[in-house]
Amino acid sequence: MDKQRKIALQRTIVELEHPYPQDDSIVSYADFLKVRDYLSYFQFNPIFFKNLVKLANDLWKSEKRISRLSLLQKIKQYYHITQQGTTKDFYRRNTKPNFEISLETSMLLFDLFKKTFEEKGYISNKQLVEARKLCNNVLINIALTPLEEAWLCANFSESELIVNRVLRYPVKSVIISNWAKSNFQHNLFRSRRPELISWIIDQEPGFEIDQQILIDDFEYLNNCDLQAIQNYDDEIVANKIIEKEMGEYLPKRTRYNIIERTFYEEKVDLPDPELKLSQRPYGVVLDSSKEYPVSIPDFEALKKDFYENLSVHLKVSMIWAIGYSRLDNSIKCALLKKYYSKETYYSMHKVCKRTKNIELLKWIVSQQ
Repeated sequence: MDKQRKIALQRTIVELEHPYPQDDSIVSYADFLKVRDYLSYFQFNPIFFKNLVKLANDLWKSEKRISRLSLLQKIKQYYHITQQGTTKDFYRRNTKPNFEISLETSMLLFDLFKKTFEEKGYISNKQLVEARKLCNNVLINIALTPLEEAWLCANFSESELIVNRVLRYPVKSVIISNWAKSNFQHNLFRSRRPELISWIIDQEPGFEIDQQILIDDFEYLNNCDLQAIQNYDDEIVANKIIEKEMGEYLPKRTRYNIIERTFYEEKVDLPDPELKLSQRPYGVVLDSSKEYPVSIPDFEALKKDFYENLSVHLKVSMIWAIGYSRLDNSIKCALLKKYYSKETYYSMHKVCKRTKNIELLKWIVSQQ
């Protein structure tokens, strides 16, 4: 029988049987290969899952021919069985209320994530980006020990994935709150100010951002975007000059004309530069008069709108910061009332919905 057909049939059998795997079903890479194609149809067994994650850790430095990426892919795939039919958290990510994994398993998952940074030589550069994303994905909403929290804080500049794991950590952490205070002026967080503020609010519920910080953030992001646009324009001009002056020396690709049944050479265009602009925690007035691969701000209109509505920007920043915080809803309710107005209604409504703050929603109704 054809191998692929046999796998397809066996996959259907496992899907229909929906078996609960034995705790010790996977203790070797050979065991993993036997069930790799069917893992997503197994019921979730936390001990079986822990053994799978442990195997990936144990084999990371192996000199044998193994696929680390395949192990990571299946870990994510099997873990997400726990997310079927679950609710969403503040960031619109699945939570996992039906299955609790042990702290030991959480630490093993973190060790895999850590390996993709500190022991990346064991996986090819081509697979490294995906490997990090896979490990990052299974750490979402997972609480760790102070040791892992400290590692995340110490290595935040290595990757946006690490930044996300710090800023979106699911529970209160003295380590992360202190880190947030120490890095409050770091340029990296000027576009993520409410998330950073939330960690200070965890310790100091009465904290309020100073307007000057918001102004500094705004001007910094404007300068970054203007420089990015200028660099993009310069690279486009440079590409045109190269194509004009050295076009005949540029590489060419061979194409086949099906109709004429002949081969011909086609010029390979120089790749367009990337234009990446800042993510901002507020709406941006766009400039539709210029053509770019991404929407660009109308900086004059944006500046006018920002300064005219600075007090509203402060309120909205605080609303989201309180929403992001890990405080109880009753405390959030008391804090958020201070920032409610007709200009902040949309943000307030959205935060209430995401935090399921019924008490505050009822209060807003009473204000209408």
